[in-house]
Amino acid sequence: MEKSSFSVFIYLKKIFRIINYLFLFLFFMNILSCFLKFVAGHPNVYGLVPRFEFRTENNVPTYFSSFNLLVSAILLKVIALFKKIEKDRFFHNWSILSVIFLFLSIDETASMHELLTYPLKKNFTLTGIFNYSWVIIGFLFVLILFIFYSRFLFSLPSKTKYQFLLAGFIFVGGAIGIEMIGGNYKYFNPEENLVYAIITTFEESFEMIGVIIFIGALINYIENNISDVTVIFKSKNR
Repeated sequence: MEKSSFSVFIYLKKIFRIINYLFLFLFFMNILSCFLKFVAGHPNVYGLVPRFEFRTENNVPTYFSSFNLLVSAILLKVIALFKKIEKDRFFHNWSILSVIFLFLSIDETASMHELLTYPLKKNFTLTGIFNYSWVIIGFLFVLILFIFYSRFLFSLPSKTKYQFLLAGFIFVGGAIGIEMIGGNYKYFNPEENLVYAIITTFEESFEMIGVIIFIGALINYIENNISDVTVIFKSKNR
């Protein structure tokens, strides 16, 4: 039996810096796309405009958001594994959060949450700020999650706790708060225009920034609590 081992040093700060640069690039491309479409009157430009609009789905910003949520899920799982080794009483909380973010990553590209809109609108005749009716379920889910995680949240180091709260406030503010504003505007102004594009730019930007802040908080937590990762390979001589 032979054993070989090596330490894996992950330069999380560099990864985080790349994510920030990518966000700035995509934000600039979205602004340029909105200008070309609604001001200059060029809604396509060889297909580039819809590829970078924050307003549309299944494009580069969508996959960027999905990737960030997946990164969050992976970092949360790494923390959960170490917390399990340490027999930390909150290791289940880290694992559940990892699953939630994995689902959010999938949902970002599949838009499964939007399936809730039609049955809610049909059964309750919702309009205005509830034009995108899924926000009701989304708000209830966030409220239940906050109540369930309150002890876990306040057990964290102060810096991590405030970063989590800030990230959550910005993300939910965009995903639900600004979504309600956009839904209300869309209900009374069904045609696409620059104002709605600006609203969705704020919405998606808040979501992205919230997740980026969360990734930064997780990286800081890992750096302060997990000093090294060791991978061990075992092999048999035949």
